[in-house]
Amino acid sequence: MNEVIIRILDSSNSVLGDLDLKSFNDFPLVITKGIVNLDNLKARTGSYSKSFKVPNTKNNSKLLNSLDDINSRKDYNSALNRKECVIIVNGSIIDKGFVQVSKVYQGFELDSFELVFFGNNIDWVKQAAQKKLQDISWRNNSQVYNQSGITTANSATVSTYDHCFPYISRGGNEADYQTQVRDFYPCFYIKAIIERGLNDEGWNVSSSFLDDANIKTLVCDFANNMRIAQSVVDASKSRAELTSKITSSGAGRIIFQDDSTPPNSDANGNYDNATGYYTAPSSGKYIFEVSLTLNPINFGGRSTLAFDVIIATSLGAVYGAKVNQSKTITVNGQVTATWELTATLSAGESISVYYDWTQIFSEQVEIIAGSYFNFYRATELAEGDSYNLSEIIPDEYKLLDVINDFTRMFNIYYWTDVKTKTIYLEPRNTFFESETNSIDWTDKIDLSNKYELDYVSSYKRNVEFSYKDLSSDEWLKGWESNNKRKYGEYTHNLTDRFAEGTTSIKLDLFSAPYAHVANEVTYLENGTFNKNLAFTTLKVWNEYINTKEELQPEERITNYNPKIFFFKFGGQTSLDGTTRLMDFFGTSYASAIPYGIFEAYNNTDTPINLNFADSFKSDGSVDRGLFYNYYASMMKNIEEGGRLIAYFNLDNVDIENLDFRKLVYIDYPAQVKGYYLIESVIDYNPIKKGLTKVSLFKFENLGSVSIDTSQEGNNSVDTDNGNLPQPLEPIYVEDGSGNLIEVVIENPFNGWLYPVYK
Repeated sequence: MNEVIIRILDSSNSVLGDLDLKSFNDFPLVITKGIVNLDNLKARTGSYSKSFKVPNTKNNSKLLNSLDDINSRKDYNSALNRKECVIIVNGSIIDKGFVQVSKVYQGFELDSFELVFFGNNIDWVKQAAQKKLQDISWRNNSQVYNQSGITTANSATVSTYDHCFPYISRGGNEADYQTQVRDFYPCFYIKAIIERGLNDEGWNVSSSFLDDANIKTLVCDFANNMRIAQSVVDASKSRAELTSKITSSGAGRIIFQDDSTPPNSDANGNYDNATGYYTAPSSGKYIFEVSLTLNPINFGGRSTLAFDVIIATSLGAVYGAKVNQSKTITVNGQVTATWELTATLSAGESISVYYDWTQIFSEQVEIIAGSYFNFYRATELAEGDSYNLSEIIPDEYKLLDVINDFTRMFNIYYWTDVKTKTIYLEPRNTFFESETNSIDWTDKIDLSNKYELDYVSSYKRNVEFSYKDLSSDEWLKGWESNNKRKYGEYTHNLTDRFAEGTTSIKLDLFSAPYAHVANEVTYLENGTFNKNLAFTTLKVWNEYINTKEELQPEERITNYNPKIFFFKFGGQTSLDGTTRLMDFFGTSYASAIPYGIFEAYNNTDTPINLNFADSFKSDGSVDRGLFYNYYASMMKNIEEGGRLIAYFNLDNVDIENLDFRKLVYIDYPAQVKGYYLIESVIDYNPIKKGLTKVSLFKFENLGSVSIDTSQEGNNSVDTDNGNLPQPLEPIYVEDGSGNLIEVVIENPFNGWLYPVYK
């Protein structure tokens, strides 16, 4: 008789207890394990079960947090949440993950709980879908926005820093041929995002690809614009109002009593209306708006009054060394004045509102009820401001957003070892181990059952690989309009056996960035501009400028899609051999230029061409794109390869040791002989001895599909920088006699004829 245990664990892997199971022999638990479905390039699968039932015993009710009682408190011990567990059969752990209660049955034949099991390889995906990038435990999280911070980060690597500061042309530079602090925004290493994000959730990451020296320099720009995320600003907001008049004869403190009646609010409890102290929830620059209605009394000898408002930690000679602002108030009646002060606070530091004025004789000032303050974190970061990296990442981005796009760019496959909580990831071409390490399942295939040979046909004939469509970035929109194609895109045409139409493999977060010759920050030699010294980086602009007269837009772009590219910190050389220069805060930089690169451009190469299409380098050689490097061989398998769907005699040891990186070998029958990758193990029953359905895909080196070389990247520096756009081409049609006639259109208002262009 099989021994089956479903052991419930807590968050620290301590054992809470074992579920009571009705019967080991007919226990209805079947598990499906998978890694990838070649019918859907966007999908990566995991392990899960069909729903199954366990009896409603006192023990099970306790372990499942009394979900059989609808009147019980569901927030107690996170009752409705999933329950960590391991499934043990005959002493061997065959899977680890969590169970979740979907239904409770009462009465009738059996009182029971209905559960669903999910393996931990699905669990990490769910965690990544909920993990905000803001919440990652960033190294060097605390930063100061200054030249030193920029230089230190750029001189480091992903082994010690999670961010860098490449120069990207965004327009709106304050001075030509110079760089300043506000011209640099932090960008984040992809390796750091994936590893640190998953580490935070308790997962290890093992990947030769992520450890590749080139991939370590892959970064992304979240278009933060050096602004504190709205969620951080909202968490700092407090507004309170004075409900009782204060009669003052000099210096004092104001306790604003009402912080709840609209428009007053203190949703995060930053302000104590009993003590009058506001406590900063995070470190950084704060704005303090104080509006006071003042009524001067017994002022007979002067017509104005200097009235100071102070934001300070305590009342004293220097008022806690915070900020002070004086306003001149007229004294011929009641007057309302507003003070706006700024100060840098540390998280947990408490401040209050003080006032000070000099009394003469019997003068008094009444501070009238209705006076109020409004405190909040400053949104814009300026040079010298303190901030946390986590605070400048926009609220909406999740860890899974980055992982999904990374997966689609490089065709990443994943396998999870639930015992060690390790996620293995590699591109498809290097994910699987060699044939010499394969598992022989020849004796396990059931020859008495029918098997299926299936060929992928779910794709439409045109498979389109592309980045996210642009929402802004008006320069690149102009380029796409002139060139009549999407930048970074490649379309592969499958064979005629596939139905007509288009299947789209598109990134959901990142848009492709475009290259740029950075004339606007090129170092001037002896005060003279030399275009051969201009280095190459990337640009994101809010307008289409393509003439010699303007270096860049006057206004800086403030909202654009996140971009992904390589960060390089080194030198560049022009086509004529000239060493390129960058102005870095007034100093000439030659060997340490911090720049971004997406594909080869203007004699500047990239570690990997991030365009899905091939490009051409300045020397005329081909720079292979993402499609060729990571999809071409798999597409050949999709076009010509096939899958074997058959029944196999698998036991618990096979499932326990199942490693999707290893190939399966079948020696006979001859018509199915060969090596296969495991797509999925379907409805494995760990209790009943029997056959299990398995989907295998033939693993063979069929070569690569042909590449359409007419689809290419940018590499047109002569028309992209400092020159007019390419001229539009007129449209011609044949007149029936072999002669070409230019197509024209009549203006309905004046009758004039105008040519029609492509």
